[in-house]
Amino acid sequence: MTTSHGLRGFTLSAATLMALAMAPAAIGQDNSFPYTDENCGVTTVYDAAPGKAVTLSNNATELMLALGLEEHMAGTSYMANLKISPAYEEAYGQIPILSPLVATTEQLIEAEADFVYAGYPDGFSESRHTRDQLHDLGMTTRLNVEGCNLGAFGFAELFAEIRSVAGIFGIAERGDALVAELTTRLDAVKTRLEGTEPIPVFIYNGGEDSPNGVLGNTLLSQAVAAAGGANIFADVANRYGQVSWEQIAEREPEYIVVFYSGTASGQVVADPDKELGEARIAALKAAPAIANVPAVLNDRFILVNSVQGQPGPSTVDAVETLARAFHPEAFAK
Repeated sequence: MTTSHGLRGFTLSAATLMALAMAPAAIGQDNSFPYTDENCGVTTVYDAAPGKAVTLSNNATELMLALGLEEHMAGTSYMANLKISPAYEEAYGQIPILSPLVATTEQLIEAEADFVYAGYPDGFSESRHTRDQLHDLGMTTRLNVEGCNLGAFGFAELFAEIRSVAGIFGIAERGDALVAELTTRLDAVKTRLEGTEPIPVFIYNGGEDSPNGVLGNTLLSQAVAAAGGANIFADVANRYGQVSWEQIAEREPEYIVVFYSGTASGQVVADPDKELGEARIAALKAAPAIANVPAVLNDRFILVNSVQGQPGPSTVDAVETLARAFHPEAFAK
């Protein structure tokens, strides 16, 4: 594999899993390579599928497992104390967990990683290891494009990400099958929601004195929209940012989606659902400025952790869960 640098750019069902297993598209077919990956300003030419991939985030892990790539993985990291989605639990159990946080350079070297994949920017940084530093150690890298594209990120971009990773491993057919599966599930939700009106939703990302919101350029905002909601800060062309209690009160959300990861201040949290998710609900209920907001009055809070909320195949699980909560009448029949 060769890498050049330059500022040049950007749950499967049981039946589908069986079809993939029986498909003739083996990893690394002769006609799949060379494959050129253009990713966030880095161009990489792959002459063969990586054999010892390491993931630096939970959504990157799940995307690779959804493509059936566990035999090509030398390790995972940054799950903290969150749980892998049930669909990938068995495959996940076969792969070494290098760290509950982002794997260190030393851990990547020890695992003999030849491909390092981060689902969001935390994986590559000056304080840990940059992509250039890993390239110098003989590793190739990829960053989910939401991490370098500050523009809007939707399901089309997620599907492009899936196809890019599939291309790196020479399994384009598997990528197409996964995209088709996820598209079918999204279409099924859309059909159910025909005739319903979107309800206003605030996506809360912590902060007590000044609340932080998940804004319009995230996949989670698009997931809320696909579920029949309308992010009350969808008009803010950014990913995450500070909002105000007064703005939330003015926009009167009917539901509040509480978003959280498995870490706080860079440390692993023992029970993220309780210590972060439920604690954030308590903070919302204790905020006087939003006491009369419909979501608070009616106790309408939905927990979404980063396994489903960061861009990956399980974001479609979030769409299905949110849609049932927002519009239960559409799923009663």
